[in-house]
Amino acid sequence: MFRYLYSFLLLFIFATTLQAGNMIKDVEIVGNRLVLSFTKAIKIADLKQFTLKGKGGSARYVFDFKNTTPRDTYMIKKLSHRAIKSFRMSRFDRSTTRLVVEAKKPYKMRHKKPSLKKYSITLPSTRVKSKRATKRAVSETKPKSPVDLFISLFGKNERSGANKSTKSASSPRIMSGAVKRPKKRYTIVVDPGHGGKDSGALGTGNRKYMEKAVVLKIAKRVRAHLKALGFKVYMTRSSNRFVKLSSRTKFANRKGADAFVSIHANAVGKKKRNIKHGIETYYLQTSRSARSKRVAAMENSVVLRKKDRISKNVIPNLMTGPKIVMSNKLAIDVQRSVLENLHQRYPTVKDNGVRPAPFWVLVGAQMPSVLVETGYITHPAERKRLFSPRYQDLIAKGIARGISNYFANREKEME
Repeated sequence: MFRYLYSFLLLFIFATTLQAGNMIKDVEIVGNRLVLSFTKAIKIADLKQFTLKGKGGSARYVFDFKNTTPRDTYMIKKLSHRAIKSFRMSRFDRSTTRLVVEAKKPYKMRHKKPSLKKYSITLPSTRVKSKRATKRAVSETKPKSPVDLFISLFGKNERSGANKSTKSASSPRIMSGAVKRPKKRYTIVVDPGHGGKDSGALGTGNRKYMEKAVVLKIAKRVRAHLKALGFKVYMTRSSNRFVKLSSRTKFANRKGADAFVSIHANAVGKKKRNIKHGIETYYLQTSRSARSKRVAAMENSVVLRKKDRISKNVIPNLMTGPKIVMSNKLAIDVQRSVLENLHQRYPTVKDNGVRPAPFWVLVGAQMPSVLVETGYITHPAERKRLFSPRYQDLIAKGIARGISNYFANREKEME
């Protein structure tokens, strides 16, 4: 009986999808616009837009797409924008998909007529006003606190030679307004990927742009921001030396870490190096996604160079336990925070979401653990940003803020 009901349900869903005819396959923020991608060209007659008043002075801009179904609703939940309170997408009825963009304050929202398979909606401007620079100049004249002094000293000791603008960007005073601090002092192990003989990915084959170098710089900045927030921090490596993947989580276990964060940079082949870009965060679990498997295979290559079948079969057997759920939550908080931080200055940075993948470096961790792919070292524009001290600091600050928010929000769960 259950089998027949299940089959009927599948047929019903399939028939509903066919009736809808069109599908929203992707939603992303490009520049200062929300862009929806469809499988078919959109008809003007199938689009309806209206505005509602929200709570606390917010404004809800509602879009109904008739004869349309969403691929999934998660693709809209992963988006974030400084001036937008929330993005929501759901099935309004059997043949209509409703999109709600709730802005913190009303703004002159414009939406262009559908163009083939694309539809774009303008978002509020996030440009920084000149008054902010004046406030920063006033704040710099005030005496430095011990935390500010620590950050400034850290910036001077860096080999990258950060300039004055980088030091001001490193100031925890900028981050303190949006970050939540936990009551307890937690221990974090920060893991800069690769190192020594393992250079990691190379930017267009040029050894000037090596993954092992850029992730070490980002990791040092993460350490500085976490310490400024009151965390106890250890690093698996603080110089250009090789560390076995299995030794990294063992080190975290010995230190009694409450979280393990591995930092990497992504890469693709020649055909897609001008296309693939963006930031993604992974947690340890098996995955059916070809993309997740590709990234994991690349990062695991130092272990699986000789097609070690035994090692490949061991990974799925080590992916069970309650830490997976907590790792997923940590990955969501880190990904969200990094994107929110970057979008303030770089609104075109792409959010590639949170994904499960079989990473060897996360195997064996006795605490929530994630791997952050900070960008594509093979993409021309993103590579240039990754090797910029200001961009590195924005990423590091986002990672630190995400970790702090994670512990602050879930202290009661962990008791």
